[in-house]
Amino acid sequence: MEVTPYEEPSVRVRSLASLGSAVEVDPNVPVMRYFRSGKEIMRMADVYYDERNYENAFILYSKYITIFVEKLPKHPQYKQATPEDLKDTKKKVKQAFPKAEDTKTKLKQIFEKDFKLWQEKEKQRLAKEECIRQKQERMNEEQRRKHEEDEVERRQLQEAKELSLMEEQQRIVEEQRQAFLEEQRRAQQREEAEQMALETSTAAAAAAAAVAAGAEDAGLPPPPSYDAVKAGGYSVYKPAEVDTTIPKSSLRPSPPTIDRSLKVDRSTKPMNLMSTVTASGSNRYGLRDLFIPRDTVEKFLVIARENTTLNLETCGILAGKLAQDAFTITHIVVPKQTSTSDSCTALNEGEIFDVMDSRDLLTLGWIHTHPTQTAFMSSIDLHTHCPYQIMMAEAIAIVCAPTHNQTGYFSLTQDHGLQFISNCKEVGFHPHPSQPPIYEEGQHAKISINSSIQIIDMR
Repeated sequence: MEVTPYEEPSVRVRSLASLGSAVEVDPNVPVMRYFRSGKEIMRMADVYYDERNYENAFILYSKYITIFVEKLPKHPQYKQATPEDLKDTKKKVKQAFPKAEDTKTKLKQIFEKDFKLWQEKEKQRLAKEECIRQKQERMNEEQRRKHEEDEVERRQLQEAKELSLMEEQQRIVEEQRQAFLEEQRRAQQREEAEQMALETSTAAAAAAAAVAAGAEDAGLPPPPSYDAVKAGGYSVYKPAEVDTTIPKSSLRPSPPTIDRSLKVDRSTKPMNLMSTVTASGSNRYGLRDLFIPRDTVEKFLVIARENTTLNLETCGILAGKLAQDAFTITHIVVPKQTSTSDSCTALNEGEIFDVMDSRDLLTLGWIHTHPTQTAFMSSIDLHTHCPYQIMMAEAIAIVCAPTHNQTGYFSLTQDHGLQFISNCKEVGFHPHPSQPPIYEEGQHAKISINSSIQIIDMR
């Protein structure tokens, strides 16, 4: 069973009790089979109890009580039960109740221990998770703080970049302004120089004219002309010829220019009856393993040889033990029987059960031969096997076909065949649909190389 220690112990016990009571009685199965299976249920429960597998033991004790106290009295053949079966069942019911209570007490103790252990582990787990959470929070806080610091640094760098860019632009503007002012200053100087030169030239001309007039009055010769001075070696200053008209536009300061190619980067941003709940097997249905000694078929064919030679079938009951949640076939009980070429019927079933009870054996299926046919399950075989599997989900049908050197290990399909055959009311040989499959190879059956079969021949 899947361990669920996180549940309250009382809840786990109730869950097991529910599994024990979840059993139905099939009215198509002879009531004698239930009395027979009841003994095996108690035998299996005792095995589980001795192995301290209290969960499966409690389920089987609960199943026994449910079947024989609540369900089986409603079976249509219940009134046909023998006084011996009724007496034995009454005795076992009285035993089942205290055993179930004792097992329940042990389970509660185990579950309480499991629950406390789970609580402690859960406390440790939660503490560990809290420690991890706090550590993660610190890491997250550290990452957040670092992210904020990185963001502040990034903004500062961006602002510094923008400020540097702005200062550079202002420097350029200032240089342009200074250049403009310097140009204005120089222009003004040139204007003043030209004005002074003009004034000097005018004054000189006036003086020369005055001198010339005075000289004429005094009988002096006139002053030499420019050409005469040039020819005669005289050195006289001649002002440079300049355009003294200054355009009005040059006197108006031009607006400062800004290099528009310099742009601020603003794009960067911070980023069935005797079954238990144990599914120990690895097979399709989670059935318990069923171990078959490897000499089982060989020894059975030896005792069936005479019938095989006469083209008669031979059958036997597969019986064995339960240990460590697995079954092992230990005996083939060969009962008194009647046989034909395609059927065989066991006689005196009571004697068979007495032999098995004396050895504390469980019914684990049956084995029979097909003297001339292949290994398959006929319609009669399917109906013969159905009660075995209703009582024990792991029950197997071994079919030996010596003429064809074939052996089949069959079981009804759990999801279809078992219910289909249980509901089929046909008798004798009759057809069944092939799909979905009614039977299949029993995947839970395994050949054991470490055990040997024993034959109990009652014929």
